[in-house]
Amino acid sequence: MNLNRKKVSGFTLIELLVVIAIIAILAAMLLPALAKAKSRAQEIGCVSNLKQWGLADSMYLDDNNQTFPYPRYQVSNTVQQDNPSWGDVLVFYNFSQIPGSVGLDGDSPAVWANALPSYVAGKPLYKWADDPTGFATIQSIFTCPTAIAQGINPADIPQGSPEPAGDMNSANRPLFNYAMNSKSLSDETATILKAGMVVHPSAFVLFSDVRYRSDDNPYYGTTPDDLATPHCYTTRFSARHDQGGNITFSDGHVSYYKYPYVVANGTNPAGVTAGHDPGEPDINWDCSGITVP
Repeated sequence: MNLNRKKVSGFTLIELLVVIAIIAILAAMLLPALAKAKSRAQEIGCVSNLKQWGLADSMYLDDNNQTFPYPRYQVSNTVQQDNPSWGDVLVFYNFSQIPGSVGLDGDSPAVWANALPSYVAGKPLYKWADDPTGFATIQSIFTCPTAIAQGINPADIPQGSPEPAGDMNSANRPLFNYAMNSKSLSDETATILKAGMVVHPSAFVLFSDVRYRSDDNPYYGTTPDDLATPHCYTTRFSARHDQGGNITFSDGHVSYYKYPYVVANGTNPAGVTAGHDPGEPDINWDCSGITVP
């Protein structure tokens, strides 16, 4: 007796393994490209933010007799200048609002992080101080997408007391991804910078990516604990974008540079201290165009 058997179609185990292997190979080939595309998108977002800061500064100059905002709180306590707490931010701002207030604390509204955001529909720093939750993670002109994606290095979160200068605790203080050039008047004999003092606007550094992690690489400076500060120089320039970073110049344009071009390594050029200004003609940290020592 002949029995008609229904033929069952399907993959054999060998065929399934071959398909899985092919998918794995394709994924291995595509993942680096996808990662690179993601990194590039983050860099574009960073450039957009820095252009916004440049635009805001330009409008601020027009409204304030061509006077630049301060790159940091004008107080004598250097810890407050480098790492102002949320309480400091709010107290300094509230003090400045008292009619007839005088003294250096009264200048706090002119600090760039307070003065500029409203020009580009952003939220000033002192308003974040009321509820700092999310300042370091919510997308805004303060946040670099790459810095947020990398996160905080656990080694930079202080353990015990006293806390180090690089305290990377967003609940305690604002953690800056961008910073304003603090060496615009490198001799520091004057505190107010005017637009007319800038000799080369297309080369004068206004803002840049600022270091957010102590394991940023490369790094030629000598103060690795100065992280996420509101003001910067070459010693705090970040290499988080493919070993380089973005700079906003006072004419409004933004350019990307590899870290070794911006920061001297101590041997090239000869005689320049590691971490300092190598004196490239297209990057001026001092408004007069001189090399900052």
